[in-house]
Amino acid sequence: MEELAGREIDVLKTIIEEYIATGAPVGSRLVAKKSTLKLSPASMRNVMADLTDKGYLAQPHTSAGRIPTPEAFRFYLGSQLMPHPLPPELKDRIGQTLSGAGFDLKDILTEASRLASTMTNQVCMIVAPSQDEARWKEIDFVLIKPGLVLAVLVLEGGIVQNKLIPVGETYTQDDLVKFSNYLNEHFRGRSLSRARMLIHRELQGAKRQIEALSRRALRLARSTFDEPYSRDVIVDGATNIFAHAEFAEVEKMREIFSLLEERSRLLELLDKTIAHEGIKVTFCADVQLDQLEECSLVSSSYGDFGEHPMGVVGVMGPVRMDYANVLPLVDCIAKTLTDMLKERF
Repeated sequence: MEELAGREIDVLKTIIEEYIATGAPVGSRLVAKKSTLKLSPASMRNVMADLTDKGYLAQPHTSAGRIPTPEAFRFYLGSQLMPHPLPPELKDRIGQTLSGAGFDLKDILTEASRLASTMTNQVCMIVAPSQDEARWKEIDFVLIKPGLVLAVLVLEGGIVQNKLIPVGETYTQDDLVKFSNYLNEHFRGRSLSRARMLIHRELQGAKRQIEALSRRALRLARSTFDEPYSRDVIVDGATNIFAHAEFAEVEKMREIFSLLEERSRLLELLDKTIAHEGIKVTFCADVQLDQLEECSLVSSSYGDFGEHPMGVVGVMGPVRMDYANVLPLVDCIAKTLTDMLKERF
């Protein structure tokens, strides 16, 4: 793209911010009134024509004003955007709301998603931590009745798995405590996927002698998490799509709703951002999501305690999203989640 002169930047910024506010094409008369350049509407039309030739503006209809192109938004985000700092009382409200969501991680993430969608009037998507990569903290077994055991597996990040396991053998509660102690001693601190692999290897090693207690404990553990867990994406605010003129057509709305139901596609989109440190803006047209080509995603990872982040907070809306307010909010929610996970779990 061609470089812009000073007054072109001023005009472009004025048009982008007006378009973000209204969603309507912006005319030269309005730009002349709002710009600090003191140019006449006729002079302003010349500047806007130059910006159109350079690919920063488009004219949807002959008689309409101009709208910014994706290249204009890239330029704006890269050099002109001034995010609005969140007021301290709003940060406190976010912290208090998430703290009040309880200790179940899914409840906390659900509340965070609801909060983000409500405060931005956009769609919020949060990727929950991958349970297979979470580290083992504790497993306990409870004898419910003869032949039935409740397994309670606690992973880092506050992830808790409960499972009722039918057992053919007769166990006492003392037996189950011994099994828990054995498993916690051997697998605490390992990822669930690694623990699953080691348990499978131990049990498959039939030629090697394993103590009866160990073998019974390993079998019980295998029954607790015998299948890999799928990752979850929590979505809130899908109906906010109705509020945007860009998606007023029924067919376009149907396509977006259909995509929001495809968790695997959403995971694919959010996974592209998880390794990025800090806040990130992704134009959906750049990642070949045809249904969302008029959308962008503001995202920030959370829970980075070493090897990789535990998940991602994302807010999706039209390309003309109010980035100055959305970016600080997403950043704040991601950092609040990280602090909570570190403090609690």
